Amino acid sequence: MTSFRRVLALTAFAGALVFAGAAQAQTTIKVGLALPKGLPGFDHVNGMYETFGREVEAASKGELKVDLAYGGSLGNPNDRMNQMRRGIIQMSDASDGNYAAIHPDIQVFSLPYMFPTEQAAWKVFDGPAGTAMAEDIRKKTGIRVLGWWEAGGFRHFSSNKPIRTVADFGGLKVRALGPANAKPVEAAGGIASAIPFNELYTSLKTGVVDAQDNSVSVFRLVKLYEVQKFLTLSGHSYSFGPMGINDAFYEKLSPAHKKIVDDAAKKAIAYNRETSRKIEGEALAFVKQNGVTVIEMTAAAKEEMRAKMQPAVRDWLLTQISAPKVLEDALAAVKAAQ
Repeated sequence: MTSFRRVLALTAFAGALVFAGAAQAQTTIKVGLALPKGLPGFDHVNGMYETFGREVEAASKGELKVDLAYGGSLGNPNDRMNQMRRGIIQMSDASDGNYAAIHPDIQVFSLPYMFPTEQAAWKVFDGPAGTAMAEDIRKKTGIRVLGWWEAGGFRHFSSNKPIRTVADFGGLKVRALGPANAKPVEAAGGIASAIPFNELYTSLKTGVVDAQDNSVSVFRLVKLYEVQKFLTLSGHSYSFGPMGINDAFYEKLSPAHKKIVDDAAKKAIAYNRETSRKIEGEALAFVKQNGVTVIEMTAAAKEEMRAKMQPAVRDWLLTQISAPKVLEDALAAVKAAQ
């Protein structure tokens, strides 16, 4: 080999080593998401993770890459959550109901009429109670909670007849999945029916069930305004989600990269909460324009609902959670946040 060719070969080899080193230096955070990309009216979830990705990649100067897999392409929420636990992916948009399957204590935050406002919920989640719950989740599941996001805010009942008081639940067939959702309905006098989400629209349209509960943004997203004439702003349960990341993966990051991930999560959750509040207002206006009668429950009617629903769920929760103190501490945190 001539000297010139030898130089060329060495140069090419060195370039390949540099390229390989750069490729190895880049660490990918794969995130499994439920919703399609660009879905209108639900940006508080996808947009949150997109914000996280932009912040992480910019601050790390490309050393960390965030790969978002949209539209449930990696499986259902429980599948994605378990993939995150095993380290197959690093993050998932699984919400409180999914986490309940692997960490029942999280259900204390879903007690009916637990939170008076969204802001009170944020104070609890961002404070000692949320931090303690996050640490317990990390120890018992291997998922580190980077923060707590809003999954549409408060849930409200919709129906094919007006619901203004507890008495209006008498004999009403209400879609409710799992004991945490069924017990409040039954305590109010309704008949709980376990209808899968993908069958909800048709079940309401054909009269298999008369009513359901979801956030206003979900109510609009799946077009329930086409099959339900009344939406009662009961605000009986707050929908949230932990922003989780595989803890073993996180612990392998450098201190600088950990800080980048932590900071990006804070910005993403701030985006989520602000956007969720905005979207709820837009969704409420939209369903009104599309013929839905929106009913504001009186304070007295809400108190009557709380008095019926909360004890039933509380009694059940005490059979599910690790210790009564978990619920006591959560309730104390809510009281302090008001």
